[in-house]
Amino acid sequence: GVTVSDNTLDTAGKEDVDSNGTIDATKNVSDDFAVGSIFAEFTNMGDRFGITLGVDYIPFDADIDKRSITQSELGDEDDSASTGTNSVEGTVSDHTTIYIQPGYMVGPSTMLYGTLGFANATVNGKSKSITHTNINKDKDLDGTKIGLGIKHIYDSGLFIKADWSETDYDAVSFTTSNNTKATADLDNTAFALSLGKQF
Repeated sequence: GVTVSDNTLDTAGKEDVDSNGTIDATKNVSDDFAVGSIFAEFTNMGDRFGITLGVDYIPFDADIDKRSITQSELGDEDDSASTGTNSVEGTVSDHTTIYIQPGYMVGPSTMLYGTLGFANATVNGKSKSITHTNINKDKDLDGTKIGLGIKHIYDSGLFIKADWSETDYDAVSFTTSNNTKATADLDNTAFALSLGKQF
């Protein structure tokens, strides 16, 4: 089947200037975007209860919007002061979710279900700064997904699903050449509509 979802990605950023465990700056940002995915799943149904095992893959990249700030660097006795723009941005790619959905039939063709899943993706972090070497690194991004939804199956075998979910990702960190540690903690809320065909 195929899915279209409306997402809100919340990112909590922290900066530890000298990697000593003290947080020197924080920034929270939110990005809204729609994305499509493809999925395959197997459902085993009883009289009233059923269970679905599936995998969902997003064949597109999702960008975390670029943020910029102007910074002045004080010069020493050999160098003059300079002013420039620091920026940070990210891209999430190869997003795959493996999930299980226990369900309860509320009618002959309609099932309410819950979702528990494990998500994995790659996040590419890019940073430009006047005080350290630029960063362009990939990190693994793992997360846990929970959700609720409803599924209706038509006589032709076509089915539709509508659901809400939240994915809580593990924090990822990047360290610059001047030993500044930046950490991003991502959480995603999604409302999705799926269309599929069962055999």
